[in-house]
Amino acid sequence: MFYPYSRMMDYVVDTHFREDRSGRLVFVPFTPKGKCYFVDSKSDEQKIRPFVKMFRSAVQLISFLMYPSLFVPGLILDDYAGLSPREHRLAIAFGIPLFFLLVLGALVWKLWSLYKGAIPAVTASLSEVGPDVKGQLREVSQRSWRLPLLFGVSSLLLMVLALFAFVIFLDHFHR
Repeated sequence: MFYPYSRMMDYVVDTHFREDRSGRLVFVPFTPKGKCYFVDSKSDEQKIRPFVKMFRSAVQLISFLMYPSLFVPGLILDDYAGLSPREHRLAIAFGIPLFFLLVLGALVWKLWSLYKGAIPAVTASLSEVGPDVKGQLREVSQRSWRLPLLFGVSSLLLMVLALFAFVIFLDHFHR
């Protein structure tokens, strides 16, 4: 994984860990209102962090793929399929991107169900946090979100510029 993306995923993984008032590390797999687990050993933490990073990285990469998949296939097919009736253009403009959106959405849902199913096995050796401690949890470190935000905005800008260049190329080539 290249460095800025890996750093961004480290920030995301850090949001799954909190501390109680006594300084004990707590793993929050879903939300603080759900089940939370004390992480008492460094080996448990080293087991959990890569697991969460793998899941969150895969979901983030799939969500990055969702944006271009909404319009690029329909644009290509509309330009090269040669379908002139308006009904066919509308079917291509909505049908193809919807198909890709459903496929990628199903993939994210499958990853979510695998993650949700694996949490009991990953946290089997950990003790559960009581409801009285959940209200006292605080962030482990107050990291700056400047780098992940900069990375996200710049990658979105690059995708928009690449799409714009691709549309101009197709328009020039199609004439």
